[in-house]
Amino acid sequence: MAVIHSRHPEAGTVAIDRATCTDCGRCAQICPTEVLRLEAGRVAIHPDGPLGCVACGHCMMVCAAASVTVTGRSLSPADLIPLPPPEQRATAEALAASLYARRSVRRFTDQEVDVALLERIVAQAASAPMGIPPWDVGCVIVRGRPQVRQLADEILAGYAGFLKMVRPWLLTALRPFLRRTTYERFRSFIRPLAQVYVEGRRQGRDLLFYDAPAVVVFHHSPYADLADATIACTYAMLIAETLGLGTTMIGGAAPILQRNPRLCRDLGIPTGHTPAIALILG
Repeated sequence: MAVIHSRHPEAGTVAIDRATCTDCGRCAQICPTEVLRLEAGRVAIHPDGPLGCVACGHCMMVCAAASVTVTGRSLSPADLIPLPPPEQRATAEALAASLYARRSVRRFTDQEVDVALLERIVAQAASAPMGIPPWDVGCVIVRGRPQVRQLADEILAGYAGFLKMVRPWLLTALRPFLRRTTYERFRSFIRPLAQVYVEGRRQGRDLLFYDAPAVVVFHHSPYADLADATIACTYAMLIAETLGLGTTMIGGAAPILQRNPRLCRDLGIPTGHTPAIALILG
């Protein structure tokens, strides 16, 4: 039995080196699926539990004797990284200061964002708690103002088509068949926002990505949740802030991307994955 994943349908495999294991029970205490259990003072492996081993690797990380090995679902002992010592970790006060000082940024300098910096942000954002591992969330980086503007133009063209189709009279006609909240969102937010986007485009203004020098689009597989991609994006936003970049999370790109398979392919978003949210940086 294994929790289904888009790339890894098998369960993980746990092994314990009995020659070095002290049966301290830390691995059993942290195992989220109870594949590892402390029974009569000895750690026992139960691979046939309802969820099986999801290869989260927590048991390997907490084992002081390095007696636990987990493989499968793209995980191996080589993936372990040393935990930063307590003195290097942010205090509650330092974290609060970063959170309170952060502001959404929609005006950027002419300076491009170095690709190594973007890759660092993405790599660190992978530490976000995104559901059941291995994470079924990915992202694509669009770097350079011409490339960002081209993407914005394609998305805004989609909004222009939306406005031609979803006219006020159609909303009025559909009102008896829509939930009140759905109708009100379309009437007072979604359609007016689309108008703002499209009118800005006619004026040569990018009111979607605000001429940012870089955009990161987060997407998820059918086996993951929208929340997973949003959490990853949030981590990326906070990491970018600590590196001196301005950011804003953009929700307006995803609805059009979700309806444009060709554009998703051009971006490199895997077939079947759902674009969820974008992060502009600069």
